[in-house]
Amino acid sequence: MKKERFTVGARGSALSRAQTAGALDFLRARFPGTDYRVVTVETPGDRDLTTPIEKSAPDFFTRDLDEAVRDGRVDFAVHSAKDLPPKIADDLDWFWLPERADPRDCWVTPPGRRLSQLEPPPGRRLSQLVPPPGRRLSQLDGRGLRIGVSSERRAAYAKKVYPKAKLLPIRGSIDSRIQQLRDGRYDAVLMALAGITRLYGGSPPGVELIPIPLEELTPPEAQGYLAVVFRAGDARLMAMRAHFVKAVRFVSAGVGDAGLCTVQGMRDLECADVVLHDALFDLSLLGQKTEDRGQRIDVGKRCGAHTMKQAEITQLICDEARKGRRVVRLKGGDAGLFGRLAEETDALTALQIPFVVRPGVSALVAATTGTGLLLTRRGESRGFTAYTPRSTGTETPQVAFMATRMAADEARRLVHGGWPKATPCAFVFDAAGPREEVRTATLGTMRKILPAKEEDRPGLFIVGRVVAHDGWPRLGLLAGRRVLVTCSDAVQARAMTAVEDLGGRPIRWPLIELCATRAFGDEVADYDAIVLTSPSAVRIFFANCTCDLRRLGAFYTCGAGTDAELRRHGIASDVVPASDFSAAGLIAEIKKLDLRGKRVLRLRSTKAGSDVARALRRAGAKVDDVVLYENRACAPEGTLPPFDDVFFASASAVESFVARYGARALCGKGVLVMGGPTRAVLPKSFSTKARIFDILTPNISGTVPVNNKEKR
Repeated sequence: MKKERFTVGARGSALSRAQTAGALDFLRARFPGTDYRVVTVETPGDRDLTTPIEKSAPDFFTRDLDEAVRDGRVDFAVHSAKDLPPKIADDLDWFWLPERADPRDCWVTPPGRRLSQLEPPPGRRLSQLVPPPGRRLSQLDGRGLRIGVSSERRAAYAKKVYPKAKLLPIRGSIDSRIQQLRDGRYDAVLMALAGITRLYGGSPPGVELIPIPLEELTPPEAQGYLAVVFRAGDARLMAMRAHFVKAVRFVSAGVGDAGLCTVQGMRDLECADVVLHDALFDLSLLGQKTEDRGQRIDVGKRCGAHTMKQAEITQLICDEARKGRRVVRLKGGDAGLFGRLAEETDALTALQIPFVVRPGVSALVAATTGTGLLLTRRGESRGFTAYTPRSTGTETPQVAFMATRMAADEARRLVHGGWPKATPCAFVFDAAGPREEVRTATLGTMRKILPAKEEDRPGLFIVGRVVAHDGWPRLGLLAGRRVLVTCSDAVQARAMTAVEDLGGRPIRWPLIELCATRAFGDEVADYDAIVLTSPSAVRIFFANCTCDLRRLGAFYTCGAGTDAELRRHGIASDVVPASDFSAAGLIAEIKKLDLRGKRVLRLRSTKAGSDVARALRRAGAKVDDVVLYENRACAPEGTLPPFDDVFFASASAVESFVARYGARALCGKGVLVMGGPTRAVLPKSFSTKARIFDILTPNISGTVPVNNKEKR
């Protein structure tokens, strides 16, 4: 890949320089081959240190940097995300970087002294500032305290905690504010913890930091994030953004009854960060799971009463996606029928942000099939027309079901009825199935795309200008590529979600199944610790354990994914690696422990090695190394469907694929792997038969990466 060079704009403050340097280090690591030169630009917020933030212009901290991006002096600018104006100009584009610093606010106090230990002002007794026994600092009125605040939000909090304190405005850079505190102009200052830690790497010299719990002082949603702003349409930056955004899901929720939402739609809701929902369905669909998981926003529109205008809804979808959030746009009925779906997907297409559309039960089906008012009856009606009087369109597309054999006759009938031979038409085979295929032609040429040998193949025949739109665009890093997802059922849904987030089309094709080998009762309570090194191990253990969970000992896990699965059962890991999420990372943590006299239960699959058990024994533990489950090869019936890539998340899946289909099946295909053990088991001959890459490997061109080939 050729070396890409960028000129980057940043403010001249010490914090801006530090956080820009951190952002560029992150981008260099994520995009090898890129290089960056930083240019400092002063903004109104740097020049004007007297205007209160609440009274300043929306672009107070971005205006001059925006101009530098527009006129080409810089390729992009790095900002604190909370400094961006609510509405970014149309000629600019943006995204948030994924790594968030600590979003909490904090008290910054003089060195070695808490707020309760401050010296009293003249004429006041120290006891008036120090809390008596049994009282919290927050129960004091703060009389005599001089607190520096820089926003209405922080001022309101300080007033609530210390109602008699004197609140003083404070402006300037972070280092300047801290120096003002050191100089004695303030007794305490309220600031964002993220900026301080980015600038100083921890607590600044000469002051103390007292973080404020999130539930006590809720920060702005952007606090702790960094944002990249660039010229709209810059292909390089949009390709870079593709690594940090997730596909938007348009979920058709059905009508009237929450049970009419599809199983896939419910899965989308469970993993959503933000749900933008209509009002034309059973709102009980938005149950506790979605409430716990993420934000819910009502954007419903009814005749004469709109919560938001359509342009605002579309903008909100794009903005939430650019923040790196998994967005679900929940629509009543079927999203594609009179739902203004195209307006929202067109906006995402312009930004090169991938999306997925889930079909659903429309009011048309609910009002006819569900009531017995059948629109088709054998010998009575051969079809029906559906339309809305609100539409300005003039054409009603024709759709013929089970029409493959009769398509030629139907095309002639339409031409004789006045439809031009140049009218686009399409066949759709195996809709939503693993062998889904769309073939397009015109009424005059449709015979060329339907060989006689395929006339018995079930399919739909669609006629009209709708076909000219050529289906959904191919967006994202995987750009519509068909990916066989070979994981076991235990992780299949999450793997398919990951492929969709990258713009791919996952095909469920499990090649292994995980089978528990034993059950557990009260005897597991006798162990001081239980070691589980995969999310699957956690799921299988709890599915086959009848012991009271409150009696269980400590849990050792090997990564964030395993820990997250453990937390689903109300338990957190006692030992987990900070970065190396592998067995080797866990072994490194075990080496730090003194386990003499401890009983430890190591639970694993038949494929896992004994390295972890050996490390536990070296640390002094008495270890029972027990097989929890076995990996069995399996496969769906029939031949392989058409595909572009295969996603392997385990060595067992690779072995199952090779045994059933052979390495030749991967000739010219892409192989997506997750983790070193999976890559290690790939046959060496794959280097000449397939493109092998890690699913997370970045590529600034926006195409699927093809580096990191296996060597002979």
